Amino acid sequence: MNILKRTVSCMAAAVVMLSALAAVGCDEKKEGTSTAADVLSTAAPTQAPTQPEIDELPDINSFTNEPSGVLGRALSVRMINDDVIGYVKIPHTSVDYPVFQSEDNEKYMDKDMYGEYLQSGCIFMDYRDKIDPDPKKQSNNLVLYGHNMLNGSKFATLHYYRQDDEFIDKAPVIEFDTNYAQQYYAIIGYFVTSGSYGESHYGDEFAYWDMENMDEKEFKEYLDTVKERTYGDTGVDVKYGDQLLTLQTCFMDEDNSRFLVIGRKLREGEKPEDFYPKKDKDDEDDEDKEKDEDSETEDSSESEAE
Repeated sequence: MNILKRTVSCMAAAVVMLSALAAVGCDEKKEGTSTAADVLSTAAPTQAPTQPEIDELPDINSFTNEPSGVLGRALSVRMINDDVIGYVKIPHTSVDYPVFQSEDNEKYMDKDMYGEYLQSGCIFMDYRDKIDPDPKKQSNNLVLYGHNMLNGSKFATLHYYRQDDEFIDKAPVIEFDTNYAQQYYAIIGYFVTSGSYGESHYGDEFAYWDMENMDEKEFKEYLDTVKERTYGDTGVDVKYGDQLLTLQTCFMDEDNSRFLVIGRKLREGEKPEDFYPKKDKDDEDDEDKEKDEDSETEDSSESEAE
């Protein structure tokens, strides 16, 4: 009898939680204006399912386990679309989106997370790449695709790295959270390359989209290409066994070129702040001086007000 009461109580609690989620409103979707907050706040209303009456206790041995360790943000997006596999974000850019994966690389080229037509599509991961609760089972090179939109949405602002030599100092790390873990990648290179098989004026063939699982030789060749072609040496070391993240967007469609930003997953003990430029004493003195001047200005304003 006590077990039955607990079971019914838990089910009631679940209904209350689902009912609360149903209160989330639905805002009009506008091209190029989505942010992380928008993505989660525009969830379609969810109706709590009707719970059937329990005639007898179920056999708990027949239960199917729910995915373990799924992050809250991933669960929120999965209420809308269970193709979500993660979330990508880069500071000082407009890159702040959920990431999806389907059975091919066509579905999210021009579809939004609701399955409706959207010219800018969604950020999506190559269909051959694998995400797993066990990071050791994750593909050693994940490739994410996003359009280069004129309004600056999707992956358009990746081009900041190409346009500004100092931008890498502002955003040297990519945050790519899978459904199961928060992950950071230190950028190791960024450059333009061909988006097709065969040689081009950007260099010899570099089929980055076809390198989701590389052996040691292939891994070395991949890194050698990145080092040779990158527009800026970030000084981040890489070795076989490190996991990579490759972000791709268009550069000039007429010759099928692509711009890549490539990162190496942070190792145990590393922190994102380790990859930002160290401030020298002169910079710190200048900051302290600016703070003192601001403080004096505020004090002066308060005195005049009195």
